[in-house]
Amino acid sequence: MYSEALGRLINVVAPASGTYIYLGDASGVTFSGFEVDGATQFQLTFAADSAGTGAVTPNVIDHYYGRSADQSNGIWHKTTMSAGSLVTAADVTEDHVIIEVSAAMCPDNKPWVKLTGDGSSTVTAILHDLAYQRTPANLRSVIA
Repeated sequence: MYSEALGRLINVVAPASGTYIYLGDASGVTFSGFEVDGATQFQLTFAADSAGTGAVTPNVIDHYYGRSADQSNGIWHKTTMSAGSLVTAADVTEDHVIIEVSAAMCPDNKPWVKLTGDGSSTVTAILHDLAYQRTPANLRSVIA
């Protein structure tokens, strides 16, 4: 019997820009950010709860992946950076970015994470390697 990925391997939150997402039941989250009207910044924040209590921006991102919005030539490339919490995606070559956050990156007692994009950017969060496999209708909310 075929088993779909949603509920077994992944859970998805969209739109997710500026929304705290609970990582307690997943090994990580892959953020997909997109914007085509200029260079974009994406800020990563961790907190103790969905209200943002004790919010911090630790330096945990040391790379991300980007590609052009031109789908005919949109090949992924890796951008390495000094460890930080702010990704500045280049216009044209990084209209679409992927930022992976492992649950192990969460500071103590801060299992809620959000990625906030500026401008007209969009963010989708894909939680992966779920601790509890459920049918999609039985997935619990990860946004409080």
